Amino acid sequence: MMPAISNSPLRILHAVRAPVGGIFRHILDLAHGQADRGHHVGIIADSLTGGARAEAALAEIAPRLRLGVQRLAIRREPHPADILVWARFVHLIRRLQPDVLHGHGATAGTFVRLRSRSKNAIRVYTPHGGSLHYPLETLKGAFYGRIERALMNKTDLYLFESAFARDTYQRTIGTPSRLVRCVFNGVTKEEFDPVVKAADAADIPAAPPPITTSFSPLRLNASTASSGRL
Repeated sequence: MMPAISNSPLRILHAVRAPVGGIFRHILDLAHGQADRGHHVGIIADSLTGGARAEAALAEIAPRLRLGVQRLAIRREPHPADILVWARFVHLIRRLQPDVLHGHGATAGTFVRLRSRSKNAIRVYTPHGGSLHYPLETLKGAFYGRIERALMNKTDLYLFESAFARDTYQRTIGTPSRLVRCVFNGVTKEEFDPVVKAADAADIPAAPPPITTSFSPLRLNASTASSGRL
């Protein structure tokens, strides 16, 4: 059972292994949007990846995050040190007391959903690839697939960033019995540069001729050449 919704700000904690690429962009967009709506947001991210670019992005958004930015050594593959990382992860959750725990990607999603169910918080999972990249007939694919299926009932809400990710998950892992939604990646109006129209600008035809039309002269010449009429 999910906790009741109130009008007070939510405490939302995002967790991700690698703060790079599209998955990181997705989290930053969500964090900015949630902060704009007055919610208290935090991010837990891997400290082993991301480099200077991730450092700069996290430093830029940090003043907006009431729950702060935390970096842990979260490895891509299972590792004995994961036990210690998991202990620190649980400690952070207890200290920050989020209403929403949102795991992005297979590793962070596993950490979030291994936590015991709470009547005061929901566990949200966004698969971004990870365990879905391995064919099920491989050893890794079978291993990660089993983990995903075992954690299905420990997930209160599935949020996919594309219909493709949702369909891939349902095809390879299964259809969740819990709530499933798509929150699509996008861009903001501030990211568009104004375009100054040139004096000799011309519109591109809305319906250009099919590309096959361009091949018609080639077929004609080939036919003429084969008949000896050059």
